Parts: sequence; structure tokens; C-alpha cells
Amino acid sequence: MIIKTFEVGPIAACCYIVVDERTKDAMVIDPGGDGDFLVGEIKALEARPLFLVNTHGHADHMAANAEIKQAFPEIQICIHAGDAEMLASAENNLSSFLGAQITSPAADRFLAEGDAITLGKNTFKVIHTPGHTRGGICLYCEKPDGKTPGVIFTGDTLFQMGLGRTDFPDSEFSEQQKFKMLVDGIRDKILTLPEKTLVYPGHGPATTVGNEKRRNPFLSGSGTLWLP
Repeated sequence: MIIKTFEVGPIAACCYIVVDERTKDAMVIDPGGDGDFLVGEIKALEARPLFLVNTHGHADHMAANAEIKQAFPEIQICIHAGDAEMLASAENNLSSFLGAQITSPAADRFLAEGDAITLGKNTFKVIHTPGHTRGGICLYCEKPDGKTPGVIFTGDTLFQMGLGRTDFPDSEFSEQQKFKMLVDGIRDKILTLPEKTLVYPGHGPATTVGNEKRRNPFLSGSGTLWLP
């Protein structure tokens, strides 16, 4: 498995291009900007992009959806149904607050807890982790080559030494409720994975499950929320 990491857009979101080395089947995760650049990188890898996954609907994770879809019409835009309406609304995806009007083509596929995305012999399990947004998801692949640790792409659910913000307005849930949902999801669904699992977050450097289990201040109640 090839994993390429790129910091894109004005908030330096992490976009990942994941390619199965044997079949060249590929998945693009969170293309948050710099669409022409990402299209060029996909072509340079001689990959066949099948899936474009938005871990959630904020603009810094989907701003290049339209450019990639235009370049590769067969790619499937995938997102949890809870965030699907954010793709078409600059207000809901928060781009309007930055003075932009960013929208995306509609989703081709809604992802839900327990669904799977397959690239060659690599299977990515969808894990629903609401809190940062209602439809936030992670993608977990267990030991993709049978030798190295598994990998999980966490979007804005979990960062190195941080968690996603939960203070965005929501008509249904309070900030306290969203924070509890986020932390509960991390503890129940991510920290229970093998400690050597590599964590690829939506912003910042990679980490491991074990490192966050032992050192992340949010999970001991002593941290302050940071990053978008």
C-alpha cells in the first residue's frame, strides 16, 4: 500500500492518496484544496482513483471535490449521510465564514458505521465518530500487508495530542454533548485498536494509537481544544 500525504488549502489540511500497489486502485481522502496539484499527483502515481472520501463536510476537507470529480468522472464521492448536506452549502461547510463560497458535487455514496471500502486486498472499515460534526468518520485498515501495523485515517476526530473542535453551532446538541460523543467514540472505537496502529489525522503529523492513549491530554481531561 502506498500512502501519500499532502498539506492542502489555507488551513493546511492533510489530504491522503492511498494506492494499492498491485491493482493501482486508489482512494483520495479529504482533498481540502489545491485541486490541480492533487490531480497531477494522482496522474503521476498512474493510479486509478475509485473513491473520494470526505471524513466530514467542512470545506477544508472537501474544497477540491469538484476539480477531482471533473478530472476523474468515475470516482465516487463518499461521505456519511449526517454531513451530506454540507457539500452543497457554503454556510454549513463553513467556507462562507472565510469569505468563500465552496461547494461540491453531491455524494455518490453514503458511508455508515461498519461499511467497507476495498482497494485491491486492502479493506477499510468505516467508523462513525460524531462530535466534531454529526457525520464524522474514520477509516481503519488492519495490517494492510500482513506485516506492518494497521492504519486509521481520523479526519478531525483525533490529532497528535489533540481532538477536533466541538464548539461549532448545532441546533440539536450542546457543545458538552458533542464533546462527550467525540471522546466516547475515540475511547470506544479508536483506543481499543492495537497500540501500534498508525494514526493519520486531518491536520498535523501522524501518530499512533498507543501514543494518544498514553499522552493525549484531552483523554485525561486536562487539555484545551485546538485545530479546526
